[in-house]
Amino acid sequence: MEEKRKYEVRVRLTKEEMKRIEKVANKLGIPKARLIRNLTLAGLEDAELLEKLGFFEAIKLIEKIREKALGTKNIINYGDKVPSN
Repeated sequence: MEEKRKYEVRVRLTKEEMKRIEKVANKLGIPKARLIRNLTLAGLEDAELLEKLGFFEAIKLIEKIREKALGTKNIINYGDKVPSN
């Protein structure tokens, strides 16, 4: 029996990101919420595998190098940047 989903998570997306999600969800014929959940769980499984394989420390090191070189902090996603303090 599947565990009841009782937690809700809010995220902020750009207009372009939302359009991309809508496009894919429409092509698949599924609700946007289901697509976002599926993508989140797939990404989580990938992250857990990277951790199990010992890649987290390497990723952290690469991010520190990138931050020093570019003067920005990458949030380890698909390019969103926030200024470093």
